[in-house]
Amino acid sequence: MSAITGRRVVRASLDDAARLFLDWSQDARWRAQVRRMTVEPPGPARVGQRIVEELRFAGLDFVTPTRIEHAGPTDAEYRGAGAMVTVHGARRLQALPEGRVALVATLHVRLRGPLRPLTGLLTPSYRRLQEHDLDRLARILDSGTPDGDRTPLQGPPLRSMS
Repeated sequence: MSAITGRRVVRASLDDAARLFLDWSQDARWRAQVRRMTVEPPGPARVGQRIVEELRFAGLDFVTPTRIEHAGPTDAEYRGAGAMVTVHGARRLQALPEGRVALVATLHVRLRGPLRPLTGLLTPSYRRLQEHDLDRLARILDSGTPDGDRTPLQGPPLRSMS
């Protein structure tokens, strides 16, 4: 199993950061490879919430049913598995001085079946993907308009804020 952790510091309120980072239905706004995210019940992360993530990575389509195992106002932990992958991880927010917030995403991922030997080989690519996604999220939050345009951001990330 590979562990991938990314961190960004943004100028935003905890509420704005939580609205995007701790509500999986918002992921398509900032995660480039997400094709669809089904969240039941809808809204911010809560214990027992069911998520079905559909994304494309490394030329493959992944469908990963996931469940929220822990949820608080500033963090959530999840676990899921699909035909090709098992995942568990966490998203955490930390209030910092001067109106800043740290966003921390941790993902443990293992490919399954015949893809399993490729886990280590694909980890660097997925790490870069997560870094770019966090850059997109930071760009939205730094813009001061997290509830603005609901169209997913495209294009290269601006900068790393870690």
